[in-house]
Amino acid sequence: MEEKAKRIQVFCDGVELPLAPFVATLFYNTLEAMAGSLKGAESAGTVTITLTRPGANAGSSTAGTA
Repeated sequence: MEEKAKRIQVFCDGVELPLAPFVATLFYNTLEAMAGSLKGAESAGTVTITLTRPGANAGSSTAGTA
C-alpha cells in the first residue's frame, strides 16, 4: 500500500494499533469498497468509522478492571 496515496489507522481506546502492510491493505480496501457504495460517500476524501461495543465505556482504558 502506498503510504501517501492511501492511509488507514486503527485506534482502540485512543491507542493506535500497529498494522502489518497486508492487514492495512486488507482493511483499507474492504472499508473503502463498503463506504464507497454508500450514497453520499462516493467522493469523500476521509471516511471515519467508529465501532463501540455494547456495554463498553467509550474511550475508557479501564474496561475489565474491578
